[in-house]
Amino acid sequence: MKRFLLVMGLLLALILLLFKNSMALTKEEAANIVKEVVKKEFKILEVKEAPLEGFWEVVAEIGQEKMIVYIDKNLRFIIHGQILDRQTKKNTTLERLKELRKADVSSLPLENAIPMGEGKRRLYVFTNPECYFCLQLHEELKKIKNLQTFFFLFPVSPTSYEKAKSIWCAPDKVKALEEVYQGMEPKIYPLCDTRAIDKNIELGRRLLIDSTPTLILQNGKIIEGYSNPETLMNLLNSSSGQMKND
Repeated sequence: MKRFLLVMGLLLALILLLFKNSMALTKEEAANIVKEVVKKEFKILEVKEAPLEGFWEVVAEIGQEKMIVYIDKNLRFIIHGQILDRQTKKNTTLERLKELRKADVSSLPLENAIPMGEGKRRLYVFTNPECYFCLQLHEELKKIKNLQTFFFLFPVSPTSYEKAKSIWCAPDKVKALEEVYQGMEPKIYPLCDTRAIDKNIELGRRLLIDSTPTLILQNGKIIEGYSNPETLMNLLNSSSGQMKND
């Protein structure tokens, strides 16, 4: 009888433990835990199952930045760092942050960008002068009516950085950008203030941009990589509320 009661007690304890671990972590509970590691004012945006077994994923917002922490389901351990998936060879935390990011297009420093075209619709592109797919995208954008594109020079190597400076100092920046895209040596122009390029690099890093081309739509959605013409039109139409190309 004693043995039976002991087994039942252990079974009940196990059930309670499993029940406790299965209960959802509330935003309020998460906030009380996160404030132990984050001393600034923050807001909890989301709590869900983490890709790491036995942990919750907690998304917090600090100012305009988003961060992710992981809390184990016994509420004892906190992981404030990145999870790397050896199987997929991906940074799981970084990929998740990219899903959550959204740009405030009203605050983009257009004075640091090269404008092309005219129209009510707007598109913002982070481009690298030595990027082949950036050239392809550029040629597609030239064909689209009712669209103004702003190119943020975003060099990713020392040589592309020097080319970007030459483009920025050119009297006709769009023409200079197209010539460099096509493999022509950049022309030498009188030196000008090229701090805009450094600011673009800093902005790109804040937006977790690490490849080109990267597009920012009118609704703030960020799209990485080259899009074929059909996909590009669908993205432009959906972000601007228009149903067809004017």
